[in-house]
Amino acid sequence: MLIVGGGVIGLTVAHAALTRGLGVEVVDAGPDRCSASRGNAGQVAPGHPPVPSPSVPPRALQMLLDPRSPLSIPPRPSLPLLRWLLAFRAACRPSAYERSMRVLGAFGVLSRDCLDRLVSDLGSAAPGMAAGVADIWNTPRGEAEAEAETAWMQRLGFATEHLDGAALRRQDPAWGPGVRGACVHADGLSFDPAAFCDALRLCISDAGGRFRSRFKMKTLRRDSTGWTARAASGAVASGQRLIVAAGVWSAPIVAPLGVNLRIQAAKGYHVHVTLPTRPRMAGVLRERKIAVTPLGTGVRLAGTLELSGINHRLVPHRIEQLTRGAAEFLPQVGAATPTDHWCGLRPCTANGLPVVGRLPARDAWVATGHGMMGLTLAAGTAELLVSDMLGGPIPPWAQDLRPLSR
Repeated sequence: MLIVGGGVIGLTVAHAALTRGLGVEVVDAGPDRCSASRGNAGQVAPGHPPVPSPSVPPRALQMLLDPRSPLSIPPRPSLPLLRWLLAFRAACRPSAYERSMRVLGAFGVLSRDCLDRLVSDLGSAAPGMAAGVADIWNTPRGEAEAEAETAWMQRLGFATEHLDGAALRRQDPAWGPGVRGACVHADGLSFDPAAFCDALRLCISDAGGRFRSRFKMKTLRRDSTGWTARAASGAVASGQRLIVAAGVWSAPIVAPLGVNLRIQAAKGYHVHVTLPTRPRMAGVLRERKIAVTPLGTGVRLAGTLELSGINHRLVPHRIEQLTRGAAEFLPQVGAATPTDHWCGLRPCTANGLPVVGRLPARDAWVATGHGMMGLTLAAGTAELLVSDMLGGPIPPWAQDLRPLSR
């Protein structure tokens, strides 16, 4: 099997294929430092809602004008972006949102179960994992939005616990006096995403999987024996089956195979800070849409949704936005000195659902568009793809993830 893309989706698919007796070769353009899989928030949040929701359109203009907003769309002439934004607006309708929530809920349950088995397979190589992810707010509106989403998660079968601000601070003194409350999602997890990818890569190599790094693909062809990819350097990789899991770069790869992927590169940022008192549990700051994750000796602050095209330009204002927003909840952040910063590109669909399934071309599949839920949905994605390859059943809800032919 030839897997194009060595991020968390491609690696998880490779691991699942190997455990079922399929040989794999993974090619990745790199470099690792820019990979969204390695620089993400490090949170697994099954049942997390999609970005498009009924609460977005009434606040869209305010968000675009507010320099503290997590949403940034720098002006640029782009017909694909315009089409994506129109489709995004349609996905904010209550009926579309409810359908997406049901799909993501079922997908999250599958992924969480598969992740437990995957971590067991990794054994001592797996990074340390902390249970629970909290949704934390500091305004009445934030609380109302969180409670509405929590009600959905409870209907989908996820366990939640509501805490007021005082109860949260008794459990976790790092949170400031302005925090009004939190909802703790017991099914959530947090861990170092780069360490997780490294553990997967080691496990795959030990099981006989092959890797080709800095493989900048020039051509991709299919013949009677399967698929062959050739790099600009002249290197060649092949496999009987093809999986395209190349994030934002998946669209041009699958276009000649009969599918038009309408995805946008949503740039995200993170910054690391060292605090005298770290939060004990990972969380998401509701109003600022900032993920806070204890990692190693520090804390990772991650977030923003910048639709500026495919580029890795780091805008300092976005880093400052993360620290200023987090300081509203964690006062210590205001005096902390950042120790590291990063930006990377997440593949986002307009409706918030990943694209996972069989391509029109023979023996070819795609897995991309996971947005900010790659870590959350990777294990379930691998299960769906490998099951389909081997002739297994596909659950009805997964039909909404299929790539659409042109």
